[in-house]
Amino acid sequence: MKDDQCLRIVYSKRETREFLDKPVDMETISKILEAGRRAGSAKNRQPWQFILIRDKENLQKLSEYGQFAQHLPSAAFAVVITIPDTYFQDRFDAGRAAQNMMLAAHILGLGSCPITLHSEEKAKHYLNIPGDQRIAICIAFGHPKPSKPLGKIIRKPLQEILHIEKYGDQPKS
Repeated sequence: MKDDQCLRIVYSKRETREFLDKPVDMETISKILEAGRRAGSAKNRQPWQFILIRDKENLQKLSEYGQFAQHLPSAAFAVVITIPDTYFQDRFDAGRAAQNMMLAAHILGLGSCPITLHSEEKAKHYLNIPGDQRIAICIAFGHPKPSKPLGKIIRKPLQEILHIEKYGDQPKS
C-alpha cells in the first residue's frame, strides 16, 4: 500500500452513528479484533481484554450505561475494551488498540464509533467484568446507513494547534 493510500484512509475515517440492520460475519469481526490485538503497548504489556457483544438485547442494555450511546443498539456488534485498574497509562494503550480496530473496520467498509460508558460500575456488573478491571472504551461497529451527504470534515488548522520547541512558539509562515 502506498503512503498516500494509508493517509487517505486515516483522513477519511468518520464516526458512524447510524447502522444498517445487517450482520457482520465472524471472519470480518476477527480481522478487526486482530488489528486491536496487534496494537503496540508500553513495555509490550498488552494490558487489554476485549469483550465482543453481538446480541441485540445486550447491545440495548449496554446503551443504557452511556449518556450518548443511543446508537449502540443499531450496531451489528460492539467491543468493550477493559484494562487493569492499576495503571492510568493503560488507557493510552487501550486507545491505540481501539484506533487500530476502528481503522481496520473503515478499511473493511464498516463504520464505527467510540462510546464512553458513564455508568461504568453498572456496565461492569452487567458484563461480569472483575473488580480489578476498568472499562477503557466501548466501540460500536456495523454497516453504515446511507444518509444525507456528509459534510466536510472540519478540523482546526495545524497552525492553531502546533507549537515549535515550546508551548506558545508558533510556526513561522
